[in-house]
Amino acid sequence: MRSLLFALAFATTLAAPAVEAQPAKGAPAAFERLREVMSDRFKGMKLAGDPDRDFAAILMAQYEEVIFLAKTQLEYGGDRQLRQFAQRILDETPKEIDALKQWEVRTREPGYRAQPDQPPPGSGPLDRKGPAEVAQAAPAPAQAPASAPAREGLPLVSGTVEKVDLAAGKITIDHAPIPNLDMDSMTMVFRVQDAGMLKTVKPRDKVRFTADRVNGQITVTKIEKRR
Repeated sequence: MRSLLFALAFATTLAAPAVEAQPAKGAPAAFERLREVMSDRFKGMKLAGDPDRDFAAILMAQYEEVIFLAKTQLEYGGDRQLRQFAQRILDETPKEIDALKQWEVRTREPGYRAQPDQPPPGSGPLDRKGPAEVAQAAPAPAQAPASAPAREGLPLVSGTVEKVDLAAGKITIDHAPIPNLDMDSMTMVFRVQDAGMLKTVKPRDKVRFTADRVNGQITVTKIEKRR
């Protein structure tokens, strides 16, 4: 959310003329095109009529436009502070998009239901409790469940490895649709069921993999390089 707030503040400055800025050649046209694309995208967006889905869709679109804005600044801007600002947006915002995409996938699953303790629709902001109330209401930590076994017969999906994070036990894959998860083609960060999988692949590798929901999280259960 910080990325969105940063970017909205930055976007607001575009409305005011820059007195001291000396833009690179082509910058005015690039930013004008950016403004038109952002305006047209939101005007043409179709809403589902569900507040949760509409919020997620609009927020995801906003994040994607913010990334476009940051890339344009890095291409044409010269101020070091603003370039660092734009780079932070590129580093942080994709994490927010991934979280929203995972929520969308979860809501399409047959067993999805709203959180049992969530307030009724239209009830306004969440109540904020003081530290003492939070500590008193916090449930005792539950023992972590044993890892569920991988299901058999899952479809092999083609993809390209974008990033391998050994420390976190995660892998980023630009992948084709995943039928068993009803997931469209996208770039997504996955957990892996076995950390040893990450040692067999590297960025830009073409792979085939299976993914499933394991202990409530979308997880790569098998991965192999494509020949």
